[in-house]
Amino acid sequence: MVSTAAPLYTEALSFPGNLFVKKRTRILAITAGLVVVLFAAGVALLPALVTLNGVKGQIAETLSRSTGRPVAIRRLSLSVFPWFGIRLNGATLGNAPGFGATPLARVADARIEVRVIPLLSHHIVLRRVILTGLRLNLQENKAGITNWATLTHGAKPSPHPRAARASVREAPAFVLARAAGLTMRHAFIRYRNARTGGHDTLSDLTLRLGVIAPGRPVAFVAAARLKTASHPALPFRLAAQATYRASGLTLTSLTLRVASLVAHGRLQVLRTAKGLSADGHLVIPPFAPRPLITVLGLHYVPRDAHVLKRASADVVFHWNPSRLTLAPLRLTLDKTTITGHVTRSARPLLYRARLAIDHLRPMPYLPAPAPATHPAAPPARAPVAPAASSAVTSMPLVARVTCGRLRIHGLVATDLHAHIRAAAGHITIKPLTMVLYQGSLAGTIEAWLTSHPQTWRVRARIHNVQTGAVLRALALYPEFSGALDADLHLHGAGTKLAAIERGVSGRLTAAIPHGALRGIDLDLIAKDPKAAVGAHSARLRDATTFSGLHASATVAHGVVHMNTLALHTTRAAIHGHGRVTLATKTVDYLLDVALPSGFVVPVRVQGPVGHITFNVSLNRLLRDSSHNRLGPALKTLGGALQRAFGIH
Repeated sequence: MVSTAAPLYTEALSFPGNLFVKKRTRILAITAGLVVVLFAAGVALLPALVTLNGVKGQIAETLSRSTGRPVAIRRLSLSVFPWFGIRLNGATLGNAPGFGATPLARVADARIEVRVIPLLSHHIVLRRVILTGLRLNLQENKAGITNWATLTHGAKPSPHPRAARASVREAPAFVLARAAGLTMRHAFIRYRNARTGGHDTLSDLTLRLGVIAPGRPVAFVAAARLKTASHPALPFRLAAQATYRASGLTLTSLTLRVASLVAHGRLQVLRTAKGLSADGHLVIPPFAPRPLITVLGLHYVPRDAHVLKRASADVVFHWNPSRLTLAPLRLTLDKTTITGHVTRSARPLLYRARLAIDHLRPMPYLPAPAPATHPAAPPARAPVAPAASSAVTSMPLVARVTCGRLRIHGLVATDLHAHIRAAAGHITIKPLTMVLYQGSLAGTIEAWLTSHPQTWRVRARIHNVQTGAVLRALALYPEFSGALDADLHLHGAGTKLAAIERGVSGRLTAAIPHGALRGIDLDLIAKDPKAAVGAHSARLRDATTFSGLHASATVAHGVVHMNTLALHTTRAAIHGHGRVTLATKTVDYLLDVALPSGFVVPVRVQGPVGHITFNVSLNRLLRDSSHNRLGPALKTLGGALQRAFGIH
C-alpha cells in the first residue's frame, strides 16, 4: 500500500511560492494593460493635439503650382485608425481655362495611409490611398484640346541654377519611397466631347489596385456602369493582374464581364518616343448574344427566332494614335465564321478590311416587321425629311470580301468575291463576281444609304446560269429552263424585298441557246390547233423544247414589260410580248405561234404563279386573218373552219 502523505506535504510546502508567482503575474499584466491604454489614449488624442491647419495652405499652394490649377482643401487632419495617415475632406482641383467653372476633380473624402516605421528613417512609404466620392469632369473642346492635357506636362525646370540649388535645400526632409495601392469607392467620371457631341459617364465606379512596384504583378479590379448618349447604363466588371515597368504597363489574366459576355485576354501598353501604343489578345468564348442586346437597350428583334443563339470571337489587336489593327480576326455568329483582318487609320479616317466568310444568310438577321396597326390618319401630311447620316452608313471603308456560300432572297451563290468602297453613305461594290447555279455573275452594285429613300443601282452580266433554278429559288415563274446569258441594268429604292419588287426599274436582255418552256406544249398547238382550242391550265408535265430564245424587256416600277420574245421549236417559230408584275407575281403574255405553212396561232398566257392558264383563240385567229399569209383565202374559208372545229 502506497501512502499519499508525501505528495500532500510537498504541495503544502510549495503553496506560498505559487501565491507569490500569481501575484507577480497579476502586477505585470495590470502594468502592461495601463501602458496599452495610455498608448491607445495617446494615439486617439494625437489628431486633436496635432493640428494641420497651417500645413493645409502650404499643400494646396504646392499642388496649385505643380498643376497650374487652383486647389482647395476644406479640411485636413491626421488619421490613426486603422492606419496612420492624412485625411482630406472636400478637396477640389480647378478646371483649365476655357472649360467652364465646374472643377476638373472633386473628392468628398481622401485618406492617405503611410507606414510608421519608415518615418523614423525619414522615408514616406505609402500603404494605400482611399478615395470616396470622386467626381471627374473630363472635357474635349472643338479644337481637340482636353482639360487634363496640361496636367501631364510635369513641373518645368527652373532656368536659374541658383534657384535650382535653393529648391534642393528647401526640399522636404522626407523622401517618398514607394507608391501606394489605390481604392476608389462611389466614383463618377463624366466625359464630354464638343467636336462629336458625345456625352459618356462612368457611375458607381469601384476600383481596387494593389501597391504598384516596378516589375511586380499587382491585382486590379474595377466595376462600374457605362452610360453613353445613345444607350442605357451598361454594368461591367474588369479584373486583371497588372505589371508596371518603365517601358509601360502589362495586364495579364484579364477578364471582362458584360451581361452574358465574358472576355479573357492580355493587354500591353507601351510608352515610346512617338507616344503610347497597345498590343493585346482578346478571346470571347461562345455566349448568347440576346441578353447582351437587351442590356445594351437595342430595340432589335430578328425575323428568325432561331438566330442570335451563339457567338464568339478571337482577336489579336495593335493600337497606336494613328492606326488600329485587328489581325488575325476570327468571329463566329451561329453557324457563320468570319476570318481576316481589319485596319482603322485615324488621319484620314479610313477602315480597311480583308475578310473571308464560310457561309452567310443575312435575311434571317433583318429586323422583324412591325405588327400591322391601323393608326388614325394624320391631320396634315408633313414633308418627308432626308434620312439622318449615322456613323455606320457614312463610315469610310475599303474592303475585300470573299464568301464561300451566300444565301439571300432565296438565291444561293458560291465563291463570291467583292471589292467594297464606302464614303459618306455611298457604297460601291466593284467588281463583284460569284458562281451562280453552274454559271457566273459579274457586275457592280451601288447604294446611297443616307438618301431618303435609300436608293441602289445594279449592273450585271450573267453567263451560263441555270434559269429554272434561279426562278424556283426566287419563287417566281418556273416556266423556263436552260443556260441563261443576260445583261441587267436595274435601279430602285428600298432594301426590303417587297419594296424592291414594287420599285425596281431598268432594262434587261436575255438569251437561252437551248432550253424548255414548261407548263405549255406549243408544239402540240402547232400540230393540232383544234385540240388546243380554249382555255387550259398550265401543267408541269407539259413542255416546249426550244432553241435560240432571245428576249428584251424594260422594267418600270416593278412591272417587267417584255418588248420582244422570240424562240424556235421543232414545229414553229414563236414571237410574243407581255408583262410580269413582280409584286403580285402575275404574268400576261401574248404568243404568236407561226407554223411552217405561214399560219399563225395566237396563244394568251396569263395568271398568277401556280395557276397560270393558256388560251388558244381561233376566233381571234379569224379576225386577225389579214396578218396571216393565207390572206383573203382564209377569210373565204372562215365559216367552214368554224364549223369544222365546232367553234361558234
